[in-house]
Amino acid sequence: MTTIPMSWGEMAYLDSGRSLPPLLFLHGTGCDASDWIPVTKNLARNQRCIALDFRGHGQSGVPTQPFTLDSLAEDVEYFAHHLNLHELVIVGHSLGGMVAMEVARRSSCVGGLVLLEGWTSLSSAGSAFDTGRFYGLLSEAMIAQIQRKAEATRHRFQSETWHDFWESVKNFDAYAYLQHARVPILEVFGGMGRNDLTEEKLRIPSNPHIRWVWVPNAGHYLPHECPVEVAEVINNLRVCWVSLRSTQPTGTGFVS
Repeated sequence: MTTIPMSWGEMAYLDSGRSLPPLLFLHGTGCDASDWIPVTKNLARNQRCIALDFRGHGQSGVPTQPFTLDSLAEDVEYFAHHLNLHELVIVGHSLGGMVAMEVARRSSCVGGLVLLEGWTSLSSAGSAFDTGRFYGLLSEAMIAQIQRKAEATRHRFQSETWHDFWESVKNFDAYAYLQHARVPILEVFGGMGRNDLTEEKLRIPSNPHIRWVWVPNAGHYLPHECPVEVAEVINNLRVCWVSLRSTQPTGTGFVS
């Protein structure tokens, strides 16, 4: 992995391929950049795929100062500027999807989002599905591996630092952003546990730029459970974005 210096320590990331537009992958809580490898290996060989480790996750440094979800978005913005990423699609899982929406709200360099169970708000997500679907059909060994990594990640932080960070995650609400978003967005969810109230509780506003995607027989950990299907979803948005960008006059950026 490569690292770049940040105010809180070193941020680690993976970077492969050279074709444009680049895809930036943001992992969920307790996960890291390596969890995207099963997905990225199913994309086009030369597709540029960049996956970073959030603060305190994977091989990135652990901050000693308080931080919030907004801080993670600021890290992503700085990271994109450091790598001269002027236009990109962000793929975010869970927490990574929430951070992706905050980055897109702030930055014009984001031309599309693939949100894999990236919650509009955490409070509504908790009751949106029937119980028992969190790990989908993953094996006991894979579930144990995910849980060990998540637990090890939390223990890297001082308890009050993690508590304050998690309070900011619980207070996050992207409804207003999604209402007015003008980039293509795929809202991707596992179909397990879906019921008659699920879509209402997920609080995704009506917007012609947002499309729902349901992955059958899957739970919350989509990159782990069904990497081939996730890669296909990503490619569909990427092709859509490239097509739409080609119709825009020079200098206007991507708007639709």
